[in-house]
Amino acid sequence: MIVKFLSKSASFKGVSYNTRKIDRNKGELMKVSGFGPLQAMNGLRPKDYINYLKAVSAQNTRVKLPQLHVAISTKGRSHSGEQLTEIAEQWLKEMGYGDQPYLIIFHKDTHNNHVHVVSTRVDKQGKKISSAYEKLRAMTALYRVLKLDEAEQAKADLAVALSYNFSTKAQFMLLLEAKGYAVRESTGKFQLVRSAKVVHEFDAALVADQMKSYVFPELRQKQMSAVFHRYACLYDTTLVPDLVSLPGGLKKTSSDYHSDLSVYLKASFGWELIFHGKQGKPAYGYTIIDHEQKQVFKGKQVMDLKELLAFRTQVNPDQLPLGSDAIPERFAAAGAQNSPIPENDTGAASHISIEWKPDAFADHHPGFSTPIDISISDDIDDEATHGRNRQRKRQARTNTR
Repeated sequence: MIVKFLSKSASFKGVSYNTRKIDRNKGELMKVSGFGPLQAMNGLRPKDYINYLKAVSAQNTRVKLPQLHVAISTKGRSHSGEQLTEIAEQWLKEMGYGDQPYLIIFHKDTHNNHVHVVSTRVDKQGKKISSAYEKLRAMTALYRVLKLDEAEQAKADLAVALSYNFSTKAQFMLLLEAKGYAVRESTGKFQLVRSAKVVHEFDAALVADQMKSYVFPELRQKQMSAVFHRYACLYDTTLVPDLVSLPGGLKKTSSDYHSDLSVYLKASFGWELIFHGKQGKPAYGYTIIDHEQKQVFKGKQVMDLKELLAFRTQVNPDQLPLGSDAIPERFAAAGAQNSPIPENDTGAASHISIEWKPDAFADHHPGFSTPIDISISDDIDDEATHGRNRQRKRQARTNTR
Protein backbone atom coordinates (compact mmCIF):
# COMPACT_ATOMS: atom_id res chain seq x y z
CA MET A 1 0.00 0.00 0.00
CA ILE A 2 1.27 3.45 -0.94
CA VAL A 3 0.56 7.07 0.05
CA LYS A 4 0.96 9.64 -2.73
CA PHE A 5 0.84 13.41 -2.23
CA LEU A 6 -0.87 15.08 -5.17
CA SER A 7 -0.96 18.73 -6.24
CA LYS A 8 -1.29 21.59 -3.77
CA SER A 9 -3.77 24.31 -4.65
CA ALA A 10 -5.19 27.61 -3.45
CA SER A 11 -8.56 26.94 -5.09
CA PHE A 12 -9.04 23.33 -3.88
CA LYS A 13 -9.21 21.86 -7.35
CA GLY A 14 -9.04 18.41 -5.77
CA VAL A 15 -12.69 18.76 -4.73
CA SER A 16 -13.84 19.48 -8.29
CA TYR A 17 -11.65 16.72 -9.70
CA ASN A 18 -13.07 14.10 -7.36
CA THR A 19 -16.70 15.21 -7.64
CA ARG A 20 -16.40 14.91 -11.42
CA LYS A 21 -15.33 11.31 -10.82
CA ILE A 22 -18.50 10.80 -8.81
CA ASP A 23 -20.65 12.40 -11.51
CA ARG A 24 -19.16 10.01 -14.09
CA ASN A 25 -19.79 7.00 -11.84
CA LYS A 26 -16.04 6.46 -11.53
CA GLY A 27 -15.92 7.45 -7.88
CA GLU A 28 -17.96 7.21 -4.69
CA LEU A 29 -18.09 9.70 -1.82
CA MET A 30 -17.25 7.61 1.24
CA LYS A 31 -16.79 10.12 4.07
CA VAL A 32 -17.44 13.80 4.84
CA SER A 33 -16.06 15.03 8.15
CA GLY A 34 -15.31 18.28 9.96
CA PHE A 35 -17.57 20.56 7.89
CA GLY A 36 -19.76 21.51 10.85
CA PRO A 37 -23.37 22.58 10.11
CA LEU A 38 -22.70 22.19 6.39
CA GLN A 39 -22.97 18.42 6.75
CA ALA A 40 -26.60 18.68 7.89
CA MET A 41 -27.67 20.35 4.65
CA ASN A 42 -29.06 18.56 1.62
CA GLY A 43 -28.15 19.13 -2.01
CA LEU A 44 -24.63 20.37 -1.34
CA ARG A 45 -22.55 21.33 -4.36
CA PRO A 46 -18.77 20.99 -4.77
CA LYS A 47 -18.58 24.78 -4.48
CA ASP A 48 -20.04 24.59 -0.97
CA TYR A 49 -17.23 22.33 0.23
CA ILE A 50 -14.65 24.46 -1.56
CA ASN A 51 -15.95 27.67 0.05
CA TYR A 52 -15.81 26.10 3.50
CA LEU A 53 -12.24 24.90 2.99
CA LYS A 54 -11.26 28.33 1.69
CA ALA A 55 -12.86 30.05 4.71
CA VAL A 56 -10.88 27.89 7.14
CA SER A 57 -7.68 28.37 5.15
CA ALA A 58 -8.12 32.16 4.98
CA GLN A 59 -7.25 32.40 8.67
CA ASN A 60 -3.58 31.93 7.76
CA THR A 61 -2.58 34.01 4.74
CA ARG A 62 1.00 32.79 4.92
CA VAL A 63 -0.08 29.40 3.59
CA LYS A 64 -0.44 30.14 -0.12
CA LEU A 65 -1.38 26.63 -1.29
CA PRO A 66 -3.42 25.12 1.55
CA GLN A 67 -4.95 22.14 -0.25
CA LEU A 68 -3.97 18.70 1.03
CA HIS A 69 -4.69 16.16 -1.70
CA VAL A 70 -3.55 12.60 -1.05
CA ALA A 71 -4.16 9.22 -2.68
CA ILE A 72 -3.90 6.01 -0.65
CA SER A 73 -3.67 3.06 -3.01
CA THR A 74 -3.63 -0.69 -2.57
CA LYS A 75 -2.53 -3.42 -4.95
CA GLY A 76 -5.35 -4.59 -7.17
CA ARG A 77 -8.54 -5.30 -5.24
CA SER A 78 -6.88 -6.41 -2.01
CA HIS A 79 -8.77 -3.72 -0.06
CA SER A 80 -12.35 -2.59 -0.58
CA GLY A 81 -13.53 1.01 -0.62
CA GLU A 82 -14.78 0.67 2.95
CA GLN A 83 -11.46 -0.74 4.16
CA LEU A 84 -9.48 1.98 2.40
CA THR A 85 -11.76 4.64 3.89
CA GLU A 86 -11.12 3.33 7.40
CA ILE A 87 -7.38 3.28 6.73
CA ALA A 88 -7.53 6.85 5.38
CA GLU A 89 -9.38 8.06 8.49
CA GLN A 90 -6.78 6.56 10.80
CA TRP A 91 -3.96 7.89 8.64
CA LEU A 92 -5.40 11.43 8.85
CA LYS A 93 -5.42 11.20 12.64
CA GLU A 94 -1.80 10.04 12.67
CA MET A 95 -0.81 12.99 10.46
CA GLY A 96 -2.67 15.59 12.56
CA TYR A 97 -5.70 16.01 10.26
CA GLY A 98 -8.24 14.05 12.29
CA ASP A 99 -10.25 17.15 13.30
CA GLN A 100 -9.88 18.88 9.93
CA PRO A 101 -12.67 19.19 7.36
CA TYR A 102 -12.00 16.48 4.78
CA LEU A 103 -13.55 14.41 2.02
CA ILE A 104 -12.70 10.79 1.21
CA ILE A 105 -13.58 9.58 -2.29
CA PHE A 106 -13.15 5.99 -3.48
CA HIS A 107 -12.00 5.56 -7.10
CA LYS A 108 -13.16 2.37 -8.73
CA ASP A 109 -12.16 2.81 -12.37
CA THR A 110 -8.53 1.65 -12.31
CA HIS A 111 -6.62 -1.59 -11.79
CA ASN A 112 -5.68 -0.63 -8.21
CA ASN A 113 -8.36 0.36 -5.70
CA HIS A 114 -7.58 3.70 -4.07
CA VAL A 115 -9.11 6.61 -2.20
CA HIS A 116 -8.47 10.33 -2.52
CA VAL A 117 -8.43 12.61 0.51
CA VAL A 118 -8.94 16.36 0.20
CA SER A 119 -8.49 18.69 3.18
CA THR A 120 -6.75 21.91 4.22
CA ARG A 121 -3.35 22.36 5.82
CA VAL A 122 -4.70 25.17 8.04
CA ASP A 123 -6.62 24.18 11.17
CA LYS A 124 -9.68 25.97 12.55
CA GLN A 125 -7.49 28.03 14.88
CA GLY A 126 -5.49 29.35 11.94
CA LYS A 127 -2.38 27.28 12.60
CA LYS A 128 -0.59 25.43 9.82
CA ILE A 129 -0.44 21.68 10.29
CA SER A 130 3.17 20.54 10.24
CA SER A 131 4.50 19.38 6.87
CA ALA A 132 8.03 18.67 8.10
CA TYR A 133 9.39 15.41 6.65
CA GLU A 134 5.87 14.87 5.37
CA LYS A 135 6.51 12.07 2.89
CA LEU A 136 8.61 10.12 5.35
CA ARG A 137 6.05 10.56 8.12
CA ALA A 138 3.26 9.59 5.75
CA MET A 139 4.62 6.12 5.10
CA THR A 140 5.57 5.66 8.76
CA ALA A 141 2.02 6.62 9.74
CA LEU A 142 0.57 4.20 7.18
CA TYR A 143 2.68 1.36 8.57
CA ARG A 144 1.44 2.15 12.07
CA VAL A 145 -2.17 2.12 10.85
CA LEU A 146 -1.62 -1.22 9.12
CA LYS A 147 0.29 -2.47 12.16
CA LEU A 148 3.33 -3.15 10.01
CA ASP A 149 6.97 -2.58 10.84
CA GLU A 150 8.88 -1.01 7.93
CA ALA A 151 12.01 -3.03 8.55
CA GLU A 152 10.09 -6.29 8.92
CA GLN A 153 8.10 -5.55 5.77
CA ALA A 154 11.32 -4.86 3.88
CA LYS A 155 12.75 -8.18 5.06
CA ALA A 156 9.60 -9.96 3.90
CA ASP A 157 9.75 -8.25 0.49
CA LEU A 158 13.43 -9.19 0.20
CA ALA A 159 12.64 -12.83 0.96
CA VAL A 160 10.03 -12.85 -1.81
CA ALA A 161 12.45 -11.28 -4.30
CA LEU A 162 15.13 -13.85 -3.44
CA SER A 163 12.65 -16.66 -4.13
CA TYR A 164 12.53 -15.69 -7.83
CA ASN A 165 14.75 -17.30 -10.45
CA PHE A 166 16.85 -14.42 -11.88
CA SER A 167 20.17 -14.25 -13.72
CA THR A 168 21.43 -10.68 -13.13
CA LYS A 169 21.64 -8.15 -10.30
CA ALA A 170 19.63 -5.74 -12.42
CA GLN A 171 16.74 -8.22 -12.57
CA PHE A 172 16.86 -8.69 -8.80
CA MET A 173 16.83 -4.94 -8.20
CA LEU A 174 13.90 -4.59 -10.59
CA LEU A 175 11.86 -6.99 -8.45
CA LEU A 176 12.28 -4.72 -5.43
CA GLU A 177 11.85 -1.50 -7.37
CA ALA A 178 8.48 -2.85 -8.51
CA LYS A 179 7.52 -2.87 -4.81
CA GLY A 180 8.41 0.79 -4.41
CA TYR A 181 11.96 0.58 -3.08
CA ALA A 182 15.04 2.35 -4.30
CA VAL A 183 17.92 -0.14 -4.24
CA ARG A 184 21.50 0.96 -3.57
CA GLU A 185 24.64 -1.17 -3.79
CA SER A 186 28.02 -0.30 -2.26
CA THR A 187 30.93 -2.12 -0.56
CA GLY A 188 29.36 -5.54 -0.65
CA LYS A 189 26.00 -4.41 0.70
CA PHE A 190 22.56 -3.65 -0.67
CA GLN A 191 20.29 -1.05 0.90
CA LEU A 192 16.53 -0.83 0.51
CA VAL A 193 15.36 2.79 0.62
CA ARG A 194 11.83 4.07 0.92
CA SER A 195 10.82 7.72 1.34
CA ALA A 196 14.52 8.70 1.58
CA LYS A 197 15.00 6.35 4.54
CA VAL A 198 17.10 3.17 4.61
CA VAL A 199 14.70 0.53 5.89
CA HIS A 200 16.91 -2.54 5.48
CA GLU A 201 20.49 -3.47 4.60
CA PHE A 202 21.75 -6.92 3.61
CA ASP A 203 24.81 -8.69 2.28
CA ALA A 204 25.25 -8.75 -1.50
CA ALA A 205 26.34 -12.39 -1.16
CA LEU A 206 22.65 -13.34 -0.78
CA VAL A 207 22.02 -12.13 -4.30
CA ALA A 208 25.19 -13.72 -5.69
CA ASP A 209 24.24 -17.10 -4.21
CA GLN A 210 20.78 -16.94 -5.75
CA MET A 211 22.24 -16.06 -9.13
CA LYS A 212 24.56 -19.08 -8.95
CA SER A 213 21.54 -21.35 -8.62
CA TYR A 214 19.88 -19.87 -11.70
CA VAL A 215 18.52 -22.44 -14.17
CA PHE A 216 17.08 -21.28 -17.45
CA PRO A 217 13.38 -22.33 -17.50
CA GLU A 218 13.24 -23.69 -21.03
CA LEU A 219 9.75 -25.16 -20.84
CA ARG A 220 8.31 -21.93 -19.44
CA GLN A 221 10.10 -19.95 -22.12
CA LYS A 222 8.43 -22.04 -24.83
CA GLN A 223 5.03 -21.64 -23.18
CA MET A 224 5.44 -17.87 -22.97
CA SER A 225 6.66 -17.59 -26.53
CA ALA A 226 3.56 -19.46 -27.74
CA VAL A 227 1.28 -17.16 -25.75
CA PHE A 228 3.07 -14.05 -27.04
CA HIS A 229 2.62 -15.18 -30.64
CA ARG A 230 -0.99 -16.06 -30.01
CA TYR A 231 -2.06 -12.78 -28.46
CA ALA A 232 0.27 -10.27 -30.13
CA CYS A 233 -2.00 -10.43 -33.17
CA LEU A 234 -5.11 -9.84 -31.07
CA TYR A 235 -3.95 -7.07 -28.73
CA ASP A 236 -2.13 -3.94 -29.86
CA THR A 237 1.60 -4.03 -29.05
CA THR A 238 2.15 -0.31 -29.62
CA LEU A 239 3.98 1.18 -26.63
CA VAL A 240 2.33 4.18 -25.01
CA PRO A 241 4.17 6.13 -22.29
CA ASP A 242 2.47 6.07 -18.89
CA LEU A 243 1.13 9.40 -17.67
CA VAL A 244 2.03 11.21 -14.44
CA SER A 245 -0.37 13.63 -12.77
CA LEU A 246 0.61 17.31 -12.64
CA PRO A 247 -0.83 20.26 -10.72
CA GLY A 248 -3.97 21.67 -12.26
CA GLY A 249 -5.24 18.30 -13.47
CA LEU A 250 -2.80 18.02 -16.38
CA LYS A 251 -0.56 15.05 -17.03
CA LYS A 252 2.85 14.44 -18.56
CA THR A 253 4.44 11.36 -20.09
CA SER A 254 6.87 9.30 -18.03
CA SER A 255 9.70 6.96 -19.01
CA ASP A 256 7.54 3.88 -18.35
CA TYR A 257 5.42 2.26 -21.05
CA HIS A 258 2.44 -0.03 -21.48
CA SER A 259 0.50 -1.55 -24.37
CA ASP A 260 -2.79 -3.37 -24.82
CA LEU A 261 -0.84 -6.61 -24.90
CA SER A 262 1.15 -5.92 -21.72
CA VAL A 263 -2.04 -5.01 -19.84
CA TYR A 264 -3.73 -8.21 -21.00
CA LEU A 265 -0.78 -10.47 -20.15
CA LYS A 266 -0.48 -9.06 -16.65
CA ALA A 267 -4.21 -9.39 -15.95
CA SER A 268 -4.58 -12.88 -17.43
CA PHE A 269 -1.25 -14.60 -16.67
CA GLY A 270 0.51 -12.49 -14.06
CA TRP A 271 3.30 -11.62 -16.50
CA GLU A 272 4.61 -8.11 -15.95
CA LEU A 273 6.35 -6.48 -18.93
CA ILE A 274 8.74 -3.69 -17.91
CA PHE A 275 10.07 -1.70 -20.85
CA HIS A 276 13.39 0.15 -20.59
CA GLY A 277 14.01 3.52 -22.20
CA LYS A 278 14.47 7.21 -21.61
CA GLN A 279 11.60 9.66 -21.44
CA GLY A 280 10.33 10.68 -24.86
CA LYS A 281 12.38 8.05 -26.70
CA PRO A 282 11.54 4.53 -27.88
CA ALA A 283 12.21 1.60 -25.56
CA TYR A 284 15.44 -0.28 -26.25
CA GLY A 285 14.59 -3.47 -24.35
CA TYR A 286 12.27 -5.05 -21.83
CA THR A 287 12.10 -7.50 -18.94
CA ILE A 288 9.36 -10.04 -18.23
CA ILE A 289 8.53 -10.94 -14.62
CA ASP A 290 6.49 -14.12 -14.39
CA HIS A 291 4.87 -13.73 -10.97
CA GLU A 292 3.00 -17.02 -11.28
CA GLN A 293 6.12 -19.21 -11.49
CA LYS A 294 8.57 -16.62 -10.06
CA GLN A 295 10.76 -16.40 -13.14
CA VAL A 296 12.52 -13.35 -14.62
CA PHE A 297 13.32 -13.25 -18.34
CA LYS A 298 15.14 -10.87 -20.59
CA GLY A 299 12.46 -9.95 -23.08
CA LYS A 300 14.47 -11.15 -26.06
CA GLN A 301 14.53 -14.66 -24.56
CA VAL A 302 10.78 -14.86 -25.24
CA MET A 303 10.29 -12.48 -28.16
CA ASP A 304 12.70 -9.89 -29.49
CA LEU A 305 11.45 -6.34 -28.95
CA LYS A 306 11.58 -5.52 -32.68
CA GLU A 307 9.48 -8.57 -33.48
CA LEU A 308 7.04 -7.72 -30.69
CA LEU A 309 6.58 -4.16 -31.89
CA ALA A 310 6.18 -5.29 -35.51
CA PHE A 311 2.78 -6.78 -34.67
CA ARG A 312 -0.35 -4.72 -35.26
CA THR A 313 -3.87 -5.57 -34.23
CA GLN A 314 -5.38 -7.18 -37.32
CA VAL A 315 -8.70 -8.34 -35.89
CA ASN A 316 -11.08 -7.67 -33.03
CA PRO A 317 -10.99 -10.72 -30.71
CA ASP A 318 -14.63 -10.11 -29.78
CA GLN A 319 -15.50 -11.16 -33.32
CA LEU A 320 -13.49 -14.37 -33.20
CA PRO A 321 -14.57 -17.79 -31.89
CA LEU A 322 -12.93 -19.25 -28.83
CA GLY A 323 -10.12 -21.74 -29.17
CA SER A 324 -7.24 -22.30 -31.57
CA ASP A 325 -9.31 -21.27 -34.60
CA ALA A 326 -8.94 -17.69 -33.39
CA ILE A 327 -5.25 -17.77 -34.32
CA PRO A 328 -4.58 -16.26 -37.75
CA GLU A 329 -3.40 -18.70 -40.38
CA ARG A 330 0.10 -17.20 -40.57
CA PHE A 331 0.74 -18.18 -36.94
CA ALA A 332 -0.77 -21.62 -37.29
CA ALA A 333 1.66 -22.25 -40.12
CA ALA A 334 4.51 -21.30 -37.82
CA GLY A 335 3.41 -23.90 -35.29
CA ALA A 336 2.02 -21.47 -32.73
CA GLN A 337 -1.21 -23.45 -32.44
CA ASN A 338 0.57 -26.59 -31.31
CA SER A 339 2.89 -24.91 -28.83
CA PRO A 340 2.30 -25.56 -25.14
CA ILE A 341 -0.01 -23.04 -23.48
CA PRO A 342 -0.19 -22.48 -19.68
CA GLU A 343 -3.13 -24.19 -18.03
CA ASN A 344 -4.77 -20.91 -17.05
CA ASP A 345 -5.09 -19.82 -20.67
CA THR A 346 -8.75 -19.05 -21.27
CA GLY A 347 -8.54 -18.36 -24.97
CA ALA A 348 -10.15 -14.94 -25.14
CA ALA A 349 -10.86 -11.84 -23.08
CA SER A 350 -12.58 -8.52 -23.45
CA HIS A 351 -10.74 -6.29 -25.90
CA ILE A 352 -8.87 -3.25 -24.60
CA SER A 353 -9.00 -0.80 -27.45
CA ILE A 354 -6.18 1.66 -28.16
CA GLU A 355 -6.39 2.62 -31.79
CA TRP A 356 -2.97 3.05 -33.43
CA LYS A 357 -2.76 5.90 -35.88
CA PRO A 358 0.43 6.39 -37.88
CA ASP A 359 2.13 9.74 -37.51
CA ALA A 360 5.57 11.10 -38.27
CA PHE A 361 7.00 9.95 -34.97
CA ALA A 362 5.47 6.48 -35.09
CA ASP A 363 6.55 6.04 -38.71
CA HIS A 364 10.12 6.82 -37.70
CA HIS A 365 9.93 4.62 -34.58
CA PRO A 366 7.61 1.68 -35.31
CA GLY A 367 5.79 0.36 -32.27
CA PHE A 368 5.95 3.61 -30.31
CA SER A 369 3.35 6.34 -30.05
CA THR A 370 2.93 9.51 -28.04
CA PRO A 371 -0.33 10.34 -26.24
CA ILE A 372 -1.93 13.64 -27.11
CA ASP A 373 -4.87 13.51 -24.73
CA ILE A 374 -4.33 15.43 -21.49
CA SER A 375 -7.88 14.97 -20.25
CA ILE A 376 -8.19 13.93 -16.62
CA SER A 377 -11.30 11.85 -17.28
CA ASP A 378 -9.32 8.60 -17.15
CA ASP A 379 -7.57 8.54 -13.80
CA ILE A 380 -4.21 6.79 -13.72
CA ASP A 381 -2.85 8.47 -10.66
CA ASP A 382 -2.83 5.16 -8.81
CA GLU A 383 -0.49 3.84 -11.50
CA ALA A 384 1.82 6.74 -10.72
CA THR A 385 1.35 5.89 -7.09
CA HIS A 386 2.54 2.35 -7.73
CA GLY A 387 5.18 3.53 -10.27
CA ARG A 388 8.66 2.12 -10.02
CA ASN A 389 11.48 4.18 -8.55
CA ARG A 390 13.89 4.49 -11.46
CA GLN A 391 16.84 6.40 -9.99
CA ARG A 392 19.23 4.01 -11.67
CA LYS A 393 17.62 4.27 -15.12
CA ARG A 394 20.43 6.37 -16.62
CA GLN A 395 23.10 3.88 -15.56
CA ALA A 396 24.57 1.52 -18.12
CA ARG A 397 23.72 -1.61 -16.16
CA THR A 398 20.10 -1.43 -17.40
CA ASN A 399 21.37 -3.04 -20.60
CA THR A 400 22.22 -6.22 -18.67
CA ARG A 401 18.61 -7.18 -18.00
